[in-house]
Amino acid sequence: MNRIHFYLTFLIVILRFQSIAQEFTGLNTGNYSGVNSVFLNPSSVLLQRTWLDIRFVGGGVFIDNNFAFVPRSNFNLTDLFKKNYQFPRYEDILVSSGMGLYNAYTDNRLLFPAFLYADMSRRFAFAIALQSRFAGGAERIPYDIARFGFYGLDYKPQHNFEFDDYNVHSSGLAWSEIGISLAYALKRERFDLWTAGISLKYLMGHSGYYVRADNVRYVVLNDSTIDIRNITGEAAYAVPMNYDNNNFPGGQSYFQGRGMGFDMGITMVRTPRELKRLLPQRVCATSFDEYVWRLGISLLDLGAIAFKKNARKHRISHASYFWENVNNLSYTYVQEAVEDISMRLTGSSSGTLVDTSFALGLPTALGIQYDRKLKRHWFLFAGMLKGLPLLGDAAVHRPDQIMVIPRYETRYFEAAFPITIYRFVKPRLGLSLRLGTFTLGTDNLGGFVRPGNFKSADLYFSL
Repeated sequence: MNRIHFYLTFLIVILRFQSIAQEFTGLNTGNYSGVNSVFLNPSSVLLQRTWLDIRFVGGGVFIDNNFAFVPRSNFNLTDLFKKNYQFPRYEDILVSSGMGLYNAYTDNRLLFPAFLYADMSRRFAFAIALQSRFAGGAERIPYDIARFGFYGLDYKPQHNFEFDDYNVHSSGLAWSEIGISLAYALKRERFDLWTAGISLKYLMGHSGYYVRADNVRYVVLNDSTIDIRNITGEAAYAVPMNYDNNNFPGGQSYFQGRGMGFDMGITMVRTPRELKRLLPQRVCATSFDEYVWRLGISLLDLGAIAFKKNARKHRISHASYFWENVNNLSYTYVQEAVEDISMRLTGSSSGTLVDTSFALGLPTALGIQYDRKLKRHWFLFAGMLKGLPLLGDAAVHRPDQIMVIPRYETRYFEAAFPITIYRFVKPRLGLSLRLGTFTLGTDNLGGFVRPGNFKSADLYFSL
């Protein structure tokens, strides 16, 4: 219970001080997005109205789940701006009464300085960007596991029932990255403009984990006894700490792994009039190519991080154990808990350990973007993101999303109204405002103004 309280408080604290929505929908779809447009499609950095763009700072948090929530009477996002505000306590949190499967996802980013140079006269653009990210979530969490995890084993309504759960998954990854993006105009003639782009990213993994439970069949008899009738699954983790004494970083490096990542994309543009064949030699004199519509496709966060420092990978196959007095356990250190559980399930303190390295995939996704100019200053963007965990359960699973974003856009002011359908079933209305070069927005305006329970929130900014 203390851990749940800590995680919730930690996320809310981050949200209070430096809050980005999962996909920056109001931040990277306009013609003044500059270097931020690389997040949606690296080929679009050559299609901006700005030929030179410098991002100083940005960052934020996306939080969503469909299990635990805080009643609106106990918490509102506007409370975060009150002086001496007290965060919700564990007692203020409620859980869903549904009997289905639950999921959660969080995507947090801290954006460091970035630079973009776009030269249409020479048909290329170059960008370099630094950021730190944490993405993680859980899928297909059965209601019985969720409630025992929240209330503890003394949750009597679930005693003396056999639960048989399958395909439970959770993963998380914290890393920093240095990315270099290149874009090139493949075709520029008459009414057609084609651009292609790629981002190469060097990844430095701070920590990562994944858990896959193929099958968990068990009965909780009372608050101190669990009859584990079958458990089959796999888990891996790498954290900058000493597992024998829990010291942080415990002599460990803050980087536990390394890897490479890629973004790639292509964009086709249809213009209302024929494109100029000759362009000015001075890049700042090149005029923006107006368009009727744009269509892009991209593959985002393709790659993985190989954790080889302080990494552990465990596997259990068809194990069973009648565990008494489980409420009297008093583990002090991580390694102590791991060895005891291994001894009980396999008869050996190292019986579950199968490797001291593992790879964890990025939250890969396939993206489609369509942007149409309606009339002067008015545009309509539509897009889709489909999660593609190429490493299966050894990867962070990115939720699916559909976006429809009408926007009003000028050089010094922009207003966008994102309508997103999260996981293809959950519609939300957002608002994004840009004044000059400062953007502030949210994809979930209801988190601020709508009555009801607080289950999710996001806020993003960029300067």
